[in-house]
Amino acid sequence: MSADWLGQIPAFLVACALLTLPGLPSALLLRLRGVTALGGAIVLSLASVGAATLLAPVLGLRWSLLPVLIAAAAITVVAAALWFVRRSAVQPLGGGAGRSVWLGVGVGALGWILILIVGMSGAGHPSQLFDGLFHLNAVEFVMENGDASPFHMTMVMPGVASTFYPTLWHALVSLVVPFSSGIVPATNVMTIAAIAVVWPVALATLTNVLFARYRAAAAWAPLVAFGFSVFPLGFLNWGVLYPNLIGTLQIPLLLAFVVLACRPGLTWGQRTGLVLTAIAAMGATALGHPSALLGAIALLVPFAVWGAWRVAKAGSTRTRVLVVIAVAVATVALVAVWRLANVTTHEWLPGSTLGAALGEVAFLSPVGRATGLLVGPLAFVGIWTVAKSRRWWILGSYGVAIILFLVSTSLSILGLRSALVGIWYDDTTRVAALLGVLGVPLAALGAAVVWSWIRTQWKQRRSVRAVAVVVLGVLLAATHLSALVNDLRYMRNVSFRFDAHSQGLSADEAELFAEASSLLGPDALVLGDPLTGAALLYAYTGHDVVFPHVTGRYDADALLLARSLNTASTEVCSSIDRLGVTHVLDFGDRQLYENHYVTYNGLHDLAGSPILTEVASVGDSAALYQVTGCP
Repeated sequence: MSADWLGQIPAFLVACALLTLPGLPSALLLRLRGVTALGGAIVLSLASVGAATLLAPVLGLRWSLLPVLIAAAAITVVAAALWFVRRSAVQPLGGGAGRSVWLGVGVGALGWILILIVGMSGAGHPSQLFDGLFHLNAVEFVMENGDASPFHMTMVMPGVASTFYPTLWHALVSLVVPFSSGIVPATNVMTIAAIAVVWPVALATLTNVLFARYRAAAAWAPLVAFGFSVFPLGFLNWGVLYPNLIGTLQIPLLLAFVVLACRPGLTWGQRTGLVLTAIAAMGATALGHPSALLGAIALLVPFAVWGAWRVAKAGSTRTRVLVVIAVAVATVALVAVWRLANVTTHEWLPGSTLGAALGEVAFLSPVGRATGLLVGPLAFVGIWTVAKSRRWWILGSYGVAIILFLVSTSLSILGLRSALVGIWYDDTTRVAALLGVLGVPLAALGAAVVWSWIRTQWKQRRSVRAVAVVVLGVLLAATHLSALVNDLRYMRNVSFRFDAHSQGLSADEAELFAEASSLLGPDALVLGDPLTGAALLYAYTGHDVVFPHVTGRYDADALLLARSLNTASTEVCSSIDRLGVTHVLDFGDRQLYENHYVTYNGLHDLAGSPILTEVASVGDSAALYQVTGCP
C-alpha cells in the first residue's frame, strides 16, 4: 500500500464510523443481533445523516457532525422507548450463522478494499468521468455554504433559491474531508468505505432474512458478490454514479427490513421498531438517489401482492374488499409516481438483442461484460431451491429485476421502454444493478446448497466426487477474473488515470490549481471549459468558477462567454463585467466528454487574446490568465 493511502487511514476510519456508529445504539436497542444488527446500524446511520441534512437548515445549524449527532440521538430515544416497553418479552432478531457470516463479511470487505485501492491507483486520483465534475464540486458547495440539504443544491443553477437533488453522498464526503487531505481523497476513501462496509453487510443481511433455513447462505453472499461485475465497480466506470451507488448499496437492507417488519408472530413493539427502521431505510435510500427507492419498491411488488393475497384469503368479505381497494390505490399511486419520476433522455438506446440479454441474465454477467461461469449456475440452484419451498414472491421479485433489465437492454419500442425504465435515464447499467440485489443472494443460497452436498459426500466417504466438484467450482470461479481485470484496467487507464494522458484533469493541471490558489483573491471568479477539467478548480481550491459542471441553468452572459470569449469582442467584455470574471483557465483541447450539446469552443486558443494576460502556467497546455484588456 502506497504512502498516500496510508495517510488516509484516519479518514477511512471516520468514513466507516459515519456508516455504522450513529445507528448502532438504536439497532441494539431494537434487539437486532448478528449481521442484521450491523445492517440495522447502517440503515439508521445513513438515515441519521439524511435526516440531519434536512434538519440542519431548519435549526439554523451549519452542516457538520453536530446535526448528525442530534438526529442519531433522536432515533436512539425512540429505540430506547421501544426497548423499555418490551424489554422482558422479546427475543432478539436475526442472529444469522455466527462466525461464518462475520468471516464472509470480513473477507468481502477486505477484498473490496484491495480491489478499489488497485483500481484507483492513488488516493488523490480524481474520477475522470463526466459526472465526477459535478459530484466533486458539489462537496465543496456543501462545505462552502454549510448546507447539505437536498433542497438547496443549486450549484449549477445560479440565482435559484431552491431545487431538489439527492445530497446524501455529498453530505457524507464533506464530513470526511477535514480528516483527509482534500475533497478528492475524501471521495475515494468514502467510496471504498461505502462499498467495503455496506455492500457485504447488506447482501449478508438480506440473504439471512430470506433464507434463514440455510444459515450458511449469508456467509456466501459477500463472496459470491465478487462475481457480479456490473455493480459496484460498474458505477465507478460509468458516470461516475456516486449518488446511485450509495442508493443502490442500501436496496438489500431496505428489502430485508420490510420483510422482517412483515414477519408473523412479532409483538407490537417489535413490529413498530422494524417498521420505523424500514421507513428510515426508505428515506435514506431516497436521499441517496430516488431511483434506488423506486427500484426497491418495484422489487417489493411481488412481496406486497403475496401478502395481500394471504390477508384476503384468510379474511372476511369485508377484509377482501378493503384489500382490493388498498391494492388498487397502491397501484395507481405507484404508476403516478413512476410517471412523475421519469427523467428519460433517450440518450442511451437499446444495445442488445433479447437472446443476448437473456444469456447475460442466465450467467449474471450483464451489460456486455466478460461472462463468468459460476455465479449464474449457482443462482439457478438457488432458484430451484426456492421453487421447491414455494416461496414464489422471491422469484417474482427477481423476475421484476429481469424484466426491467430486458426492457432496458433490448426493447425497441422506445416509448414503452422509457415508460418502464425512464427513472434510470433509460440507462442499462443502472438498471442492471438490480439483478444483483436478488441474484447474488440466490447464488449464495445455491452455493450453500452445493457446499452442503459436498460436505455430505465427504462424510459418506465419496471424496473423489466431492473433490471433483470443488475443483470444478474453483475453475468456474476463475472465469470471473476476466471481468474483474477488465474493470480494474479501465479504472487505472481511464476512470482514475492521473497523469499527462488523463482524459480529464492531468497532473500538470492540478499543479496549476495549487499555484493558482495563491494568486487568486477571495473575490476571484474563474472561467474555463469544464469539459477539460477546469471546473475542478472549485473542488481543489474553493475559488468560484462560472461553470462548475458541463450542464446547468447558466445565464446568457455565461453562455456567450462559453461560445465567444476568444473573439475578445465588445460583447465579451460587457459579459465579463456583468459576471465579474477575473481569471480564465485554458487547459487545451483534450476533453473528457466530446461532442456535448453545450458549446465551450470560445474558451480555447486564448494565448493571443488582447484582453487576457498569462499569470501562471504548468506544462505545455495548462495556463491561467487574468482579465486585463477590458475597459
